[in-house]
Amino acid sequence: MMKEKFINYLRLAVRHHCVYIWGAQGQKVAPLTEDDIRKMETSEKNTNRVIQFIMMLEWLGWLTKKTLAFDCSGLICYYLIKVGREKKGFDLTADDLYKRYPKTDILEPGMLLHRKGHIACYIGYNHVIEARGRDWGVVASPFDKEDWDKLYANPWVA
Repeated sequence: MMKEKFINYLRLAVRHHCVYIWGAQGQKVAPLTEDDIRKMETSEKNTNRVIQFIMMLEWLGWLTKKTLAFDCSGLICYYLIKVGREKKGFDLTADDLYKRYPKTDILEPGMLLHRKGHIACYIGYNHVIEARGRDWGVVASPFDKEDWDKLYANPWVA
């Protein structure tokens, strides 16, 4: 049941056009200023990429009160905190998040996928949802097993 709710949360993140900002973990985008983004981002170039993406969402009419900001690990951590699986303040890098949970070679919806420096979730139907980057935001992408580590992390084991 928890896995299904997690996948629904991820689907909503795609539907609400969530934005990628380095270090973000569910902040609302609408009140963020350029200075707020600049403080979070790693460079002026990356700040500008985020701002351009947000401006595009606004122009398309897709920026709403439900549009949140995440980085790849923040997308996962935010939910785990929200449902009480992890404590408030829980924040790990993609690599450390992957190391934290038991591994399996059986791929099922709700499993975490990893490659160096990046984490995503397999949602089934040969697709993943990930906070892909500043130019994409949170998206559903086709799953290609060659792109990911051979073992999958299972955060749902007690």
